[in-house]
Amino acid sequence: MRFGPGLNLLTGETGSGKSLIVDALGLALGARASTDQVRHGSTRALVEATFDGAALAREVGKRGTARVDGRPATPAQLRELGRALVGVHGQHEHHTLLDPDAQTDLLDAFGGGLAARETVAEGHTAWSEAAAHLAALERMRERGSREREYLAWQLEELRGAGLRPGEDEELAAERSVARHAARLAELAGRALEALRGDEGLAVAAGDVRAAAELDPRLAGLAERFSVLEDEATDLAAEVRHYSERLDVEPGRLERIEERLSVLEAIKRKHGGSVEAAIAERDRLAAQLGEGEDLGAAIEAASARAAAARAGLEAAARELTALRQAAAARLGGAVRVELEGLRLEGAGFEIALRPRDELGPAGAEAAEMLFSANPGEPLAPLSRVASGGELARVMLAIKAAGAEADRLPTLVFDEVDAGIGGEAALQVGLRLKGLGANHQVLVVTHLPQIACFADHHLVVEKGPGEGGRNVVRVRELQGDEERAQELARMMSGRVTEKALARARELLEEARS
Repeated sequence: MRFGPGLNLLTGETGSGKSLIVDALGLALGARASTDQVRHGSTRALVEATFDGAALAREVGKRGTARVDGRPATPAQLRELGRALVGVHGQHEHHTLLDPDAQTDLLDAFGGGLAARETVAEGHTAWSEAAAHLAALERMRERGSREREYLAWQLEELRGAGLRPGEDEELAAERSVARHAARLAELAGRALEALRGDEGLAVAAGDVRAAAELDPRLAGLAERFSVLEDEATDLAAEVRHYSERLDVEPGRLERIEERLSVLEAIKRKHGGSVEAAIAERDRLAAQLGEGEDLGAAIEAASARAAAARAGLEAAARELTALRQAAAARLGGAVRVELEGLRLEGAGFEIALRPRDELGPAGAEAAEMLFSANPGEPLAPLSRVASGGELARVMLAIKAAGAEADRLPTLVFDEVDAGIGGEAALQVGLRLKGLGANHQVLVVTHLPQIACFADHHLVVEKGPGEGGRNVVRVRELQGDEERAQELARMMSGRVTEKALARARELLEEARS
């Protein structure tokens, strides 16, 4: 199947396979797989989905596999990539908008708070590092001279080790040479003897040069033989030089083993590598240097931590102000959309819940609250909305925050649940509006929605090879084909009355 830009509508008879298409897309995006999804008589099912800039593939069977751009991947990696590509909204699925973090992300994007949130995250990192440094100095003061003596002992051990980056790797290579010096000398000697004793190359080169004097066409070949002779001479010199340097100093292997043992002990105690141990040495030196005047060092570190905290809190206050303004605007816009979607009197608000601690995402999280009828208390969206209401609330939120939504593709399955008439037309209008900034895929049974399609695709099930049913998808071309399908959706069969109404719907959608 190929989906176009804008609004893509999928229609078809009940049981034709429309949900199968959404399920297939879900598999490509990392949804849970089951061998039950493999067709009877087959050993595997394969789904491939191509997006701008990414190709995802998923195989289900005895040995399930996943691939991204042809490279092996995991379902978790497909899900992570999919979250940036597609938002799937089904009647009974609480995706994207029902996730608390996603609600906060949407509010920040809608209210222009993403840059402020990044500033908060940077401020939190700076404060965390300053606070950790202050805590280390305070621990040193609390533990007194004994702690300082212990740190000094660690530093002396690291300094005494004379660490050098990459030394362990160099010594390991040298140890291998020392252990196999005799065998290496034997092999080098045999190679040198062969290079010196092989007269075949010299004889062949002389003969070809002599022949070239008689036949100029052999001049190129004679030149190549000369190059080979020069290369053989250079190779012999290098092998001889290597062989002469193979004499291992007596006791060198023992000293290498001892040094490597020291380095291994240091690595085990200080981060697992020579480079980590060097970093720890430098950190201890700086910390003990501050400890020469511990009181002044703590005072300076405390001032830095306080300044970092003040900067973090100021950035968080700015983010909170942006969120408060955005929550009021988005809440009002969604309530207007809900009225148009025939949820008259429904309540919708965005509450800001304080976090336990000021973190990299700010001081609060957004929570979307909903009530379906006047007089009912607001409650978290995921707990109180029915399937049909949830679909319309999702659509209202998407329509109100369309410009802020960064997902390129939106999928709505059964968005028409529990609605009809004018409400269905309003849903179609909003889906059409979403198509201005997104690629939108909608499965629907309602002609009042389908008439707004930029691309109308019909899903049909029919016989294939071996008498097995196959699902096929085709895009309708022209108004007459579209009117025929809309008429079928209205009455189950194409009549003149249904066709006339279908043409009216298409005309109304255009206007």
